[in-house]
Amino acid sequence: MAGKILIVDDNPSVLKLLNISLSKAGYNIVEADNGETAFEVTNKEHPDLIISDIMMPQMDGIELCWMIRENSEVPLVPFIFLTSFDDSEMEIRGFRAGADEYLSKPIDRKELLERVEELLERTGKLKTIEDTTETKKAFSGDLTDLSIVELVQMLNLNKKSGILRIEGENNGEIYLKNGQLFGAKTSTKTGEEAVYELVILTEGTFNFELSDKEVDQNIKNSTMNVIMEACRIMDENRHFNE
Repeated sequence: MAGKILIVDDNPSVLKLLNISLSKAGYNIVEADNGETAFEVTNKEHPDLIISDIMMPQMDGIELCWMIRENSEVPLVPFIFLTSFDDSEMEIRGFRAGADEYLSKPIDRKELLERVEELLERTGKLKTIEDTTETKKAFSGDLTDLSIVELVQMLNLNKKSGILRIEGENNGEIYLKNGQLFGAKTSTKTGEEAVYELVILTEGTFNFELSDKEVDQNIKNSTMNVIMEACRIMDENRHFNE
């Protein structure tokens, strides 16, 4: 079954262009012309992916992304921002709000469809793991398929307790209690700094095991703040590598 995509823009021409491009590719499209309407549509339609402009009246794209992540019925839905200008500070704000990708206007249809397909495929893998945690005590995978931040967000949403072990260029462990980040360590760092050292890994493997093991708490910051900072670090590392 084709995925359902919500497109959000206050420019009717952009909405029409996106609708045509995505509909021809077989996707089911719903539309909104501002952030407030988009948030209502999200909770009603439960889209598989959201594509939104940043600069909009009433509620801009940054605030919409925050609302989706914090208060919607589909907090892990993939989110793509559209932007018509090159602003690294705005891009960082978008990633800290929970965006997955940025696309520049004018929109390149080939790039648009590639990004949509990649994100929907990644979401499918995350959903498979999420279902696995309901029936099994452990799961594992590859960091080329899912990032550590995505895994932590999924475990947070599902209020899981256990140990997330990462093996790659750096090895480490992240401990969660009822979905909240509780502790972390690598060979050289502990606490939040250990998390930030691990999240930049794009190659390696992960293993999560449900566990009530007692460990010392060394993460004092809130889970959401750590995730936001991790997203910023991941974005900076990606730009550096490019």
